[in-house]
Amino acid sequence: MESSFDHTLPTAKEVEREFLGKAGDKDLAIAWLAGHGVEAPPLQHFALIQYGIVWTPEIGRYRFIIYAPGHVGPKYPHELAVPILEDGAFIDLLVIAEDQSFALVTCRASWLGRENLGQPVLRLHAHPMDWLQAGCTGVCHVAGISRKALKELAQAQTIECNDIETALEAWDWGFGADEDALARFEIDQPPQAIQAYYEREIRWHAARAATDVERGRLW
Repeated sequence: MESSFDHTLPTAKEVEREFLGKAGDKDLAIAWLAGHGVEAPPLQHFALIQYGIVWTPEIGRYRFIIYAPGHVGPKYPHELAVPILEDGAFIDLLVIAEDQSFALVTCRASWLGRENLGQPVLRLHAHPMDWLQAGCTGVCHVAGISRKALKELAQAQTIECNDIETALEAWDWGFGADEDALARFEIDQPPQAIQAYYEREIRWHAARAATDVERGRLW
């Protein structure tokens, strides 16, 4: 619901206007993607930008600003900017940093590829770069805090995923860890990666148990 959004953040209309008016040459973004092993996605708009989110007391909220090349003053590193549309309307801007961390500007989007959620066989991507590499097919959950949107995966009969942690998180939050629902997931990650995941889990639980035992002795 609209009331759940942080209204001190930039609005979608302001961000769209700033992006369309000041976003740079797409060729720079294509080169950035190529440097990360990703082919240019079939999107009308994406760009490499330097931006800031600035508190503006006059309006009581933050403003999104894209800095021009000739800007004098502090600038942040370039990041890839990808508009997120729903039903043809701009709702958010995804930004991906050089270290592959990502964030949303308006924090109103939950998915990349929301229009694909109704597909009977759905590819769930672990990271936005995977979604871009796949030609913007399937979906990627991008909400930074909330996991509520994962329940929307119930529309799919089969959910394919090549990352076991992403798949199990979706199963837990989206299906309440129901054992029958786990049959919907097809995890095509290499077997050695899946084994490594379970080995990490076993070590974590063993360390947690040892800590609990030690605390019990101290108490």
